[in-house]
Amino acid sequence: MLIKYITYFKTFPPLLLLFLFGLLIGETTLVAQTATFVNTTSANEIPKSLERKFRRDAARLALRLEAEQEDLRYLNISITPSNVEMMYTILTTIYVENETAKSIAKCNVHTFPNPSIEQFVIIYDREIEWAAPLLDGINETDSDEFNDLLDEYELIVDKHVPWDDTQDAITIRSKEPLNIAALSNEFYNIEGVRSIDLAIPETAGNDIQIKRQTGGWELTYILMFGKSAQKHLWKFQVLDNGTVRLISESGDKVPDWMKCT
Repeated sequence: MLIKYITYFKTFPPLLLLFLFGLLIGETTLVAQTATFVNTTSANEIPKSLERKFRRDAARLALRLEAEQEDLRYLNISITPSNVEMMYTILTTIYVENETAKSIAKCNVHTFPNPSIEQFVIIYDREIEWAAPLLDGINETDSDEFNDLLDEYELIVDKHVPWDDTQDAITIRSKEPLNIAALSNEFYNIEGVRSIDLAIPETAGNDIQIKRQTGGWELTYILMFGKSAQKHLWKFQVLDNGTVRLISESGDKVPDWMKCT
């Protein structure tokens, strides 16, 4: 009987299985709002040099969509895995199925680092007791609360620098993408922490944007270049059955040396 059920569930599309798993563990999934998406790619079709970038893009896109439902600060610190996997499948399907998308990847068009998913900067009182090891050049603290957060979320103290006359700053990096806005709230509760910078650039840059449409998704790839912030856009439609179509290309002319057209 068990073998019969396993064989039955193997016939389900991958994104439907992710949705069912999300229901079992009580997570809110984006798939609940959509039809299932057919995965037409295989792992060996994505260059290793791009896989990590696509997974980072997928995490950020998933978090952006989740933030449409609730403020980032009040969402879970972990980004829902099924949502990330769906975004990754969409991104890699576009890359594999469309030659223009392969050219775009050569110009390093990926998501703009907002929201933050990888790092943040904590500004704190230099004389606070738990920071003594940091003053000695050791990337750890004497605060159990601080250290527990580092361990729980697999965080690394990456850099320690003076901030002003009375405060220092440490850069914290995560090994895996996280909702940094929510995570930072946990550090605000530690004595001596004065502010937290989410390390979001002030100037615009390359980006990938996504929105849901009937029967599929629309993704816009934005390439920024030049001192006057020129930009070029490619819009793709990705249907839930895996069909990919470049629906428009617009904006400023991409310089020939960029080799992504």
